[in-house]
Amino acid sequence: MLVAAVRARFDFDRMTRDQALALSAEHPRAELIARLRQSATTSRRMPLSGPLDPLMDLVIHAQDIVRPLGRVHESPPEVVAACLAHVATHRFMGGPALLRGVRVVSADSGWTLGDGAELRGPDPELLLVAAGRPAGLAGLSGPGVGVVAPRLA
Repeated sequence: MLVAAVRARFDFDRMTRDQALALSAEHPRAELIARLRQSATTSRRMPLSGPLDPLMDLVIHAQDIVRPLGRVHESPPEVVAACLAHVATHRFMGGPALLRGVRVVSADSGWTLGDGAELRGPDPELLLVAAGRPAGLAGLSGPGVGVVAPRLA
């Protein structure tokens, strides 16, 4: 992984793209699907990742996929709420920096975090914003939107 990170100039998105392209060139589709299914049953994770990280990745990336396609995918509300609390407070994922100076208020679970201009909305939208996705902004309200939006540009 370190070699791949160096090759991608420590750009995680580039590294992931490069690895995905290499795997898709080396293996047939059926084998890639079988590998993905097999990885779902393991407790192994990337170094420095926690137990909630694979689930959080799945919830966020599902939205990354379905929203541009105009589709809807709903994860269980308790899962989204747990992922929101995780991302919003995890420095490595950038949540605290993105949400600095706002009070996050969930319209779904009632969960709150922080102080400052209120940023209110459904958990899935708050999760996307905490994860750095501007797509979540459209579903949020309050003066905190104006604080967070420039950070996502």
